[in-house]
Amino acid sequence: MLSITEHPAVAKSLRRLKAMGLKVHVLPEGDNEAYIFVDINSLVKLISKEITYPNKKVYIEDNFIVINVWRRG
Repeated sequence: MLSITEHPAVAKSLRRLKAMGLKVHVLPEGDNEAYIFVDINSLVKLISKEITYPNKKVYIEDNFIVINVWRRG
């Protein structure tokens, strides 16, 4: 029997997350369970790339990802 991390659907999901540019770590707990950890800084970077407005800052504060945009006035 395959470990859960080798299951085709799980393996495909991991590849997709990595293809998005996310840093992903997998912690298997035996053959039937695993934890997938996504690096929060890679998530912030992904969000930042999706915001095309030039005057922006994306950062983590408390339990939030903050997106600050501004216009010179």
